[in-house]
Amino acid sequence: MKNSVRTLPCLLSCAIAAPGVAATSTFTIQSSGPPPGFEQLEERREVVVDLYFGGREIGEALAIAGEGRLRFRNPQDVLAKIPNVKLSSDLLAALSGDLPENSNLVCSKTNEGNCGSMAPGIASIIYDEDRFRADLFVNPRYLQITGQPETYLPVPNGPPSLTSSVGVALSGSSQGSTLYNVQNRTVFSFRNARVRISSSIASRLGWMADDLVGEVDRRSMRYSAGLFWAPGMDFTGQRRIVGAGFGTQFDTMADRESLHGTPLVLFLARPARVEMLVEGRLVTSAAYDAGNNELDTSALPNGAYTVLLRIHEAAGPVREERRFFVKNAQVAPLGRPILFGYAGVLANTRLKHFLSASGTPFYQIGGAWRANRSIAFDVGALGDGKKTLLELGGWLLTPRLRIRAAVLASTAGDKGALLQFGSGGSGPLNFTFDIRRVWTRDGQALFPLPSFVVSFDTVAPTAPQLGNASYTQLTGSMGYRLGAASLSLVGSYRADRGLGRDYSIGPAVEWPILNRHGVQMILDSSAQRTSSTTAAFVGLHFLFNSGSLSVSGSAGAGSQSQSGQSGSGVTRAVGSIVAQYAGVSSGGTQFSVEGGADRSVDSSSVRAIATATNRFGNLRADLLHDLNGKAGIQYGVTLQSAAAASTRGVAVGARQLEQSAIIVSVAGDAPDVPFTVLVDGAPRGRIRVGQRLSFFLPAYHQYKVRLLPADADPVLFDASPHEVTLYPGNVQALRWKVQAYVTVFGQAVHPDGSPVANAAVRSARGVSETDSNGYFQIDVTRNDSITVGESDRCKLQLLKLDVKNDYAALGKVLCK
Repeated sequence: MKNSVRTLPCLLSCAIAAPGVAATSTFTIQSSGPPPGFEQLEERREVVVDLYFGGREIGEALAIAGEGRLRFRNPQDVLAKIPNVKLSSDLLAALSGDLPENSNLVCSKTNEGNCGSMAPGIASIIYDEDRFRADLFVNPRYLQITGQPETYLPVPNGPPSLTSSVGVALSGSSQGSTLYNVQNRTVFSFRNARVRISSSIASRLGWMADDLVGEVDRRSMRYSAGLFWAPGMDFTGQRRIVGAGFGTQFDTMADRESLHGTPLVLFLARPARVEMLVEGRLVTSAAYDAGNNELDTSALPNGAYTVLLRIHEAAGPVREERRFFVKNAQVAPLGRPILFGYAGVLANTRLKHFLSASGTPFYQIGGAWRANRSIAFDVGALGDGKKTLLELGGWLLTPRLRIRAAVLASTAGDKGALLQFGSGGSGPLNFTFDIRRVWTRDGQALFPLPSFVVSFDTVAPTAPQLGNASYTQLTGSMGYRLGAASLSLVGSYRADRGLGRDYSIGPAVEWPILNRHGVQMILDSSAQRTSSTTAAFVGLHFLFNSGSLSVSGSAGAGSQSQSGQSGSGVTRAVGSIVAQYAGVSSGGTQFSVEGGADRSVDSSSVRAIATATNRFGNLRADLLHDLNGKAGIQYGVTLQSAAAASTRGVAVGARQLEQSAIIVSVAGDAPDVPFTVLVDGAPRGRIRVGQRLSFFLPAYHQYKVRLLPADADPVLFDASPHEVTLYPGNVQALRWKVQAYVTVFGQAVHPDGSPVANAAVRSARGVSETDSNGYFQIDVTRNDSITVGESDRCKLQLLKLDVKNDYAALGKVLCK
């Protein structure tokens, strides 16, 4: 009890031996009640108790205690002190009555392991009258869930800025012409608004834009206008439009990594450390307070599986709970529905036209929501003015199986259905299948086909989205782990109306037989039958690593034959070998060189690859020569880099082509002192006074950046982390000022030579004091001044110091 004086009750027992009674005499206790004269100790009396919840003190309260019961004077005040409590008349009523003290559950040496905890129907206490301590216990249904708060990243506060990524690719052969392709992505931004431009200039195509769109992020919504890709549906894929729209987005949410997972809520009677294990592997460990806690699931992988929670409570036994967990980015998060709507006209891709819009209207609207942990739904509609397509879909997520089903219908009589199902990801057997059927009324594609150009952000349409007219498609794979070996079967089937059918199916077996001393060997056997060929391979894959050198390859026999052509089969020894050496130069450039040869059933070739990566960008060069062909030597060169600029700084060159950047600069008078720049605790590079260092980082993150002296140098600077938030296109400039300091020592004396004893010594760096002989020592920065005593009569201006090993001797300092 803080700032309180209390009288602790004590029961005195005195045994006074009568004269002549031996010391070994025994006494029999006849009653368990208080001795005569002490009956008032069992009467009810007013006390001030310390309130505890979950093992932590939450305040004090007046109460009436005695006769094995306790009643709070002000139960409303007690209720208000309980953290994360739900206001309830039942809970208030339970705290308003006489509560059993349950003093037998106060922890002691005699009941260790079976004390200090209760599971009440509404509320209860454990009262320790010796310490005037009351531990409160509340049923979990009267407590709110705590955990990841629904917070959004703060809006960046930097000036207008831009980031620009560029990639240049050249390819050709010694006997042909050279082709080129230049890709660029530029983002102009101001806080949470931006303009994105993705374009390319390629041989024979001219300059063409893939998107040119303005975007604004407002909490959970994103508003777009310009040339961009609308999301499309399962049966149609994305469509590029010129128009405007809105859509739910989770990029700006601080807990977006956890959004698509099943919420895991755990009640703790006291603070505990909770470990999460998946298939026996520890994934994450964190500490949580008492109460209902929503556990942080951001580190858990995608899939559907059982999570083992291992709970380490303070002063309690370790217990375990098993929970089914689902994480799927394609499913709407629980409690957060998705809405979107877009309208405009379809965009074309015309040669040597930067941007071209068609006359075909486009509109799309849809939504998705999650009914519970296992079931989710989505609905969408899109049209082109001639017909409207409606798609309804749903998900079923169970521990062993996940199923996706969708149906489609159009106002023109088109129909479609798909069924996707796969295993939950645990156990030795894993499988996934995709079955879809589309019927079109007019023999054309369901929707006008997309057109696109190659850019950093474009994903090429898949085969189902490019299907002409009616088609049936089946793809699937199955895998089984048998000890260290794995067996798999992969197949596909496609039949388009008027185009015939195409299929492929084949098994494969892999069996690791060696993995030691940097050497791995795997027996491999595979076969494949398609509508046109039959192929097989049996052999050995190997990998050897030793420092910077790695060698990999394969050796075996392969065969290939054309279906329906007798005698056309070929069988011969096949294999490959690749050697790679990787290293880092003294300037920090990461490089690798690679050479290899490949012999397949129908060809033989040699190749060489070289790569280099540093703060200016990435460079890759490829050479390939087909020993059986007449195309000569084929070559390819790729260069990638980026730039960032704002009113506070410019950076050129980047290792990663991310859409936001941080520019760090250091000024001051310690040019020889190196600093390590830490981003979220990880070192990202070194910098000195007068230099700049830039980092291109993923957008929609909040970063902590700080400086750390590489050596124990005597310097002054702001060592606290600087927090910055980055959205796409944001460039944040961070500046540090560094001052070198030295330790000076001397003796302060009066004009008559006597020491200035026990006087205060001050500088801009700190405060010290002279000893009885006038000697002092103090840290100062360059061009600083020192004042001895309470007046300016003894003030020394330090214009030039003879510094040796970070110390400088001042000699005698005369104080007039």
